[in-house]
Amino acid sequence: MSSVRPEDGLPVRRVITADSFRALKLKLNGGKPPPAAVAPPVPAPQQALPPKVPELPADPVPPVATVETLPEAIEPVRVEPPPQSETLAGSTVATIPDPLEPILLPAPEPLEIEPEPSQAESDPPLAEIIVEPAAPEPAMPEAPEAQAVEEQAKDAASPASTMTPVPREEPPAVSAPVKPGSPGFIERRVLERPLPEAPEAGERAHALLDIMAIPTAGSLPQERALANDTLLRLIPRMPLKSLRHLAERVCLMETPSQMLVRRLINDPRIEVSGPLLENAMTVDDSDLIAVCSSGNPAKLKLMARRRVISPALSEALIQSNDVETLLNLVRNQGAAFSIEAMWRLTRFAAAHPVLQAPLVTRQDTPSPIAFQLFWRLPSELRRYVLSRFLTDSETISKILIMNAENEGVERRFADLSLLSRLETASAEEQGAIYAQLVHVSKEAGARIAEDQGGEALTVALKAAGLTRAQFAGVVDKRQDAEALKAIFDTLSFNKARVLLTYWDWAARRTGPYARIAAA
Repeated sequence: MSSVRPEDGLPVRRVITADSFRALKLKLNGGKPPPAAVAPPVPAPQQALPPKVPELPADPVPPVATVETLPEAIEPVRVEPPPQSETLAGSTVATIPDPLEPILLPAPEPLEIEPEPSQAESDPPLAEIIVEPAAPEPAMPEAPEAQAVEEQAKDAASPASTMTPVPREEPPAVSAPVKPGSPGFIERRVLERPLPEAPEAGERAHALLDIMAIPTAGSLPQERALANDTLLRLIPRMPLKSLRHLAERVCLMETPSQMLVRRLINDPRIEVSGPLLENAMTVDDSDLIAVCSSGNPAKLKLMARRRVISPALSEALIQSNDVETLLNLVRNQGAAFSIEAMWRLTRFAAAHPVLQAPLVTRQDTPSPIAFQLFWRLPSELRRYVLSRFLTDSETISKILIMNAENEGVERRFADLSLLSRLETASAEEQGAIYAQLVHVSKEAGARIAEDQGGEALTVALKAAGLTRAQFAGVVDKRQDAEALKAIFDTLSFNKARVLLTYWDWAARRTGPYARIAAA
């Protein structure tokens, strides 16, 4: 901005632009362009000092701003106003000719156009023009997202040698699925919000159950589905008596809703879940196994009483380690067991004698299980095992011969002279004598010597080929001599040999059941 003071002393403001400024320079120079000069490099702002501009003489011509060519590029130019003249009040104000009016001049030589200076930060004082380089605008802080994008772009543009390899994240290891009943299995269930009981809810539930019991030909799937969902919503409001009657009716249905059955068997009240767990044959084994994992003893005992129990459900019930549940399970003739489950039951029976009689008397108990359990049984059950699981035939004789040939043992008569050494021998020596007498391992001989019942001794002497008189001479001093003589009379050489063979396999941990028996 520039201001001049005319005769009346009142300033008139004029706007000086770049075009008007160049036109004014041409006018002051007589229409001749100034010589071209190359501007030197701009020094630092702090070293630049404003040069002194010579004062213009007083001239009737209105003062205008003049700019001299300075050695420094774009330096501040200061224009001094003319001396203020005294004016009288009421005088007229002379106007300054507009420098923007066109002036007819000869064609000038081409000029070097200097860059337009930027507007100063603040307006200069009156009659003073200061052209300063524009101050750089303050950089606005970038958003964190923008900075991250910019850094990624710089990394992508940088050479491959300067790039730092980013380690790849390994996919998470896929763990093996945990089955229900295992230690790592955790089942989460959504608990329903408790609602107040409504006596009329029971009547509505039975009406809905009637709709669900209609045969498929007489109802639509959408009707049964809606009735089922409505019934499930009514269950939290039904009284205990109505729920018990509902569970009993569901047990009689041929194809009940699995969602309804699952809801009832998971009810914590045994009056509601008990009838389904014991009597309903339409419950899936997967739902029953899930109930086993809860560890409720009352529910486990009821499931062990079911008319039909699959091997998978039997395995889940055995893993509960509840003696009463195992007792109900072993007594249930409708329960099926795998051979591994049978061996596990044998170990439980060795620790809990209450399981021994039901396990030995089962119809599906294999003979190896009974022979392994023989050492833990009382005398009455031992005689039952000898009478039930042993038999004699020509085929058995052939098989025993093949087994002896396979073991590399020659079939020969026993050395009965060893019997005279039994009375004076120690317990360890007696085991070695029995092993040499009946051609078994030392471990099996030691077990025969340690047995206090007398049944194992009777079997060994029968397999050694003793007569009844010779056997009586060995056992006459025992209190149970007469009972042992009766057992000796019922045994045959092949029966005794079969039982010794299984005992020898178990002692040496060989044969098809060695791994299972040792587990």
